[in-house]
Amino acid sequence: MRGWWALAVLTCLSAGAAMARATTGSAPDDPGFGVIVEDVYRNDYFGMRYKLPPHWRTSENGPSPSESGYYLLRSFVPRGELAAMILIAAQDLFFATSPSDDAAEMVRRFTQALHDAGTMTVDLGPTELMIGGHRFSRVEFSGAGLHHAMFVTALRCHLLSFNMSASEAKLLEDLTKSLDELAFARDDGAKTPICIKGYANAENLLHRVEPLTAVGSRFVPIPVRIIVGEDGVVLHAHVIRATPRQREAIETALAQWRFRPYRANGAALPVETGLLFSFQAAQETLH
Repeated sequence: MRGWWALAVLTCLSAGAAMARATTGSAPDDPGFGVIVEDVYRNDYFGMRYKLPPHWRTSENGPSPSESGYYLLRSFVPRGELAAMILIAAQDLFFATSPSDDAAEMVRRFTQALHDAGTMTVDLGPTELMIGGHRFSRVEFSGAGLHHAMFVTALRCHLLSFNMSASEAKLLEDLTKSLDELAFARDDGAKTPICIKGYANAENLLHRVEPLTAVGSRFVPIPVRIIVGEDGVVLHAHVIRATPRQREAIETALAQWRFRPYRANGAALPVETGLLFSFQAAQETLH
């Protein structure tokens, strides 16, 4: 996960990072889809509500998610002098290069990497705290005239992080207090799918249709998240990064797949899982 650590540091130091463009799927099923409503950032995929600090605004649109499922969800800056930044990011754990579903372990390793690099001073942590009913791991560090704080939690098979940077320690302290306004709740009445890595295996996959292979760029793995309904039908396909023609081919094929319904305590439940397609061999790797 060293690449994820490095990118986290880079986004803490950069004032140009911003929201990832929405890709396939409806808002509640796309991690990259978020909106601002009356100074509140809403992301229905994570059931997240975050009230911006007073006199802050969202910055410009940024890049699409990476091939490893790293999202720059949204960044915020003051309306006046650019003396601070808040970046919200998420790493998909199905496709991370060195996956770990433990936020505390990720932050511990990140902190050790800061010590090893010797270019930053660790000012606080790592520590753990509860925010909005979820356990977060926290570390604060400083260097090159800037002060930083990172808060990370594991949610829906992602590592969700809040990264804050400020020119003064007191300003950073004030920014971290804004997380008191962070809440997690789903108000749409929908069932959140159970996150299961590798569910789309030969045992559970009852019927499959291959996507067209001669479309777009070849040899590049294409990460896809799917939600399988209680009846085994693919309800949503979120193609994380692909060409438009590849996305269309994958969505058309997945709409025809059928799975063995997942059952727990005698009840059928929706499942979210991941696939890594390769058009080179007309097949996918299960994640």
